[in-house]
Amino acid sequence: MDGDATKLGIIAYSDYVCPWCYIGLARVERLRRECAVDITWRPFELHPETPRTGARLDGRLGGEARARAYRDNIGQLAAASGLTLRMPPVIANSHLALEAAECAREHGGFDAYHAALFRAYFEQGRDIGDAETLCEVAREAGVDDQGLRQALADERYAARIDAMTAQAREDAVVSTPTFIFSGGFRLVGAQDYEVFESVTRRLLARAAR
Repeated sequence: MDGDATKLGIIAYSDYVCPWCYIGLARVERLRRECAVDITWRPFELHPETPRTGARLDGRLGGEARARAYRDNIGQLAAASGLTLRMPPVIANSHLALEAAECAREHGGFDAYHAALFRAYFEQGRDIGDAETLCEVAREAGVDDQGLRQALADERYAARIDAMTAQAREDAVVSTPTFIFSGGFRLVGAQDYEVFESVTRRLLARAAR
């Protein structure tokens, strides 16, 4: 794993249309503050079948009542992590957002942009499947929006996202978020913070022996 050899490495696979990934981000950011961990975020396109114009949430879940219950449950869990999360009625196609994040990574602005994309989608209801919206979010996060606009137009990072998602699937990553700790231990889903902390402290103690 890349990162600081003195810390426990964690590779985190996520997608910007996954609410569990936003909750997971809040929990592992707390973990980063409280434990010696080095977290590397990697893209995983969860729903490549989503049209570029998006898909309605109630259609994906099988009905408006079920979609409402899902939104309410997610909102309550997010609130427990200090987040205000509102499930948008339309699920965006995330490919462009994942491309944009790779561009930000290459230019040193990944962490701020990564968090800003989740806020834009789940708190502000913005369309992260739209290139202009992605550039606006970049500008707000201190990322070069003009460079990003050109990179998206050129599809400079499109093949990289496809390749990284394919490689993850070959490595048995099938859902988001998936957290792979140094040594291969995996946590899938936005587990309670206490689970992340317990696993991390056990692995750090084992490494210190």
